[in-house]
Amino acid sequence: MVALDEYESGLCKQCGQPLEETTKPEYDFNNPFGVALYEAAPNTPVQCHCCAALQRSERDTNALNPQFPGAMLHAVRLVRRG
Repeated sequence: MVALDEYESGLCKQCGQPLEETTKPEYDFNNPFGVALYEAAPNTPVQCHCCAALQRSERDTNALNPQFPGAMLHAVRLVRRG
C-alpha cells in the first residue's frame, strides 16, 4: 500500500501521467529551446458517453441532497435500445 501511495502521489491529478516526466522544462510548450511538447491527440476530444450519463444523473438529482450533492453516488449501465 505504501508503494501504491508513493506511485500515485507522483501522478498528475488531472491527466494521470507521471509528474516527473510531464513537468520537465524541455517539454514546456512555451520553451523555445524545448526538445518536445505535449499536444492534443488526433481525433480528440471525444465524448465519453458513460461520463455524460453520470453527469446527467448528477445534474438531475442534485436537489435530492442539496447540502451535500457530492455525497450522492451515481452509477450507470449500458442498456440495449429497443
